[in-house]
Amino acid sequence: MACEIQKIAAGIALVNAVASTPGAAFGTVAPPLEPLLALKMWASWAALVVALASLAKCLDEAGRHQDAATLRQEIDRLKEEMERMKQAVPH
Repeated sequence: MACEIQKIAAGIALVNAVASTPGAAFGTVAPPLEPLLALKMWASWAALVVALASLAKCLDEAGRHQDAATLRQEIDRLKEEMERMKQAVPH
């Protein structure tokens, strides 16, 4: 039961990130994204990346190197997706 706190933190960060993401980020028809909403959205997704990185570090320290490596790959994919979302959001 290693890294339970980090797992919970990552789960909460994921819920916050998804909840803070308006439909405009996914390309649906919506009015332009307000700057403060955009800031909140990117801050939430950045917090998720930080939480996942903390979980990966904990998994590494617990000897679960393969799980940590897999999680780091997913973090990289998440960062790429965040970049795509950034470009899709109307300014």
